[in-house]
Amino acid sequence: MTRPANGLPRPGQALGLVAFVALLFLLLGVRLQIWLGESGLLAAEWLLLFLPALLFVYLGGFDVRSTLSLGRPTRRGALGALLLIAGATPAAWFVGWLQTFFLPIPWEILEGLEELVTADSAGRLVWLLLLLAVTPAFCEEIVFRGVLLAGTRKLDPWRFVLLNGALFGAFHLSFQTVIRFLPTACLGIVIAWAVWRTASIWTGVLMHLINNASIVVLASMPSSRELLSDPEAPPPLWLVPFAVAVLTLGVRMLRAEGADASHSKKNESET
Repeated sequence: MTRPANGLPRPGQALGLVAFVALLFLLLGVRLQIWLGESGLLAAEWLLLFLPALLFVYLGGFDVRSTLSLGRPTRRGALGALLLIAGATPAAWFVGWLQTFFLPIPWEILEGLEELVTADSAGRLVWLLLLLAVTPAFCEEIVFRGVLLAGTRKLDPWRFVLLNGALFGAFHLSFQTVIRFLPTACLGIVIAWAVWRTASIWTGVLMHLINNASIVVLASMPSSRELLSDPEAPPPLWLVPFAVAVLTLGVRMLRAEGADASHSKKNESET
């Protein structure tokens, strides 16, 4: 593997890694889940996503810090990312609901997903948060907002952001869960844009974790479980202006963050 002068993977190399781990997940991840159940899913994320991505960066001789965007976000960048995901999570809920008018959700699939994300005890809640929030936040982000984003960064921003979201949605796609593609792709686009603007994968990890954790917590609370149990029921209408307001505020903050970073780099180059 030849390392480019800037220390980042080329687009073909980054896309090759995504295709490779997706194939690994399809061929071995499913088997691990059949053999070990939920523990198999945990093992698949760390062994078939996180580990191959790390080996790709190390064996390829790429610059680890730049390829994985390991810089710390500023306070404003972190706050902007929090606002974005606070608006994007309910927005994705609305996207999923609107999708049911064209693509009905089979009840057996809904019941299976509901059972997976619902905790009936404190211990079960901690396990589900580790399995469905913490683990994907690290293992999936290193692939998509780490290697893939770094490898496609030379494209126009709107191109690599849309590509990142589309591949993120496709990774979660199956014949049984085709309904997850559009909401997941939308979330992937938002997270990719935030990581690009802040130059930090940690904003993506934080956003991914909060989104997934909120689903587990809401599904596990009896007061909110009924809202999530019927996909044909519209989400609370008050969430619409809330989502729009916080999304808008988050976008403005991260645009300012990116503008300040560009201005700082320009000044450094001039001096």
